[in-house]
Amino acid sequence: MLAVGMHTIHGIRFLPVGRIDGVQLGLDARFLSWRGLSVLALLTLATLAGQLGHESGSAVWLGLAQAGLIVPAIALTSLGHELGHVLASRLAGLTVRAVVLTPQGGVTIRARSNEPAVNFLTALAGPLANALLGTISVWLALTCELEGPLLTFMVELTALNLLTAAANLLPVGAMDGQRMLTAWQTPERAAALEAAA
Repeated sequence: MLAVGMHTIHGIRFLPVGRIDGVQLGLDARFLSWRGLSVLALLTLATLAGQLGHESGSAVWLGLAQAGLIVPAIALTSLGHELGHVLASRLAGLTVRAVVLTPQGGVTIRARSNEPAVNFLTALAGPLANALLGTISVWLALTCELEGPLLTFMVELTALNLLTAAANLLPVGAMDGQRMLTAWQTPERAAALEAAA
């Protein structure tokens, strides 16, 4: 694994790749392992396999390029979700240190709040950002009369954003729905649920 330039904040090891308004952006170290790269390759191949059932008559390289669009669609979906958390955190006056894209989504590393309403709204902001991005993506796909790889990309982006919004509202595990539910519970119960997630 690549170790040069790695940073660790709150136990999350990542490779910094840029900054947006003072917030560090990074890729989780697990993305840079053989396992992480294999998952990305499998996603691309699965998308390509889904296209094989459709008679398109296009070149193989074009099919591979279209299949490869799933990777940036996943990255944009995760980034949009985390930037929703960043915006809500900033509006609440919380310091945000980093956004790290991980194989299972992303993490926003920010200051904690003792206010239930702030914790609830910052958790809700991620799914809301995905719902908004999914709506914008479907609107663009329908109104701009897109074709070919660009249409494929917009359909993938729409589906990923809307599914991510819905899934993150579930009150289970490390999902935002669980954080929203936890925000309104007693501090003792909230700490126990967060530790279990």
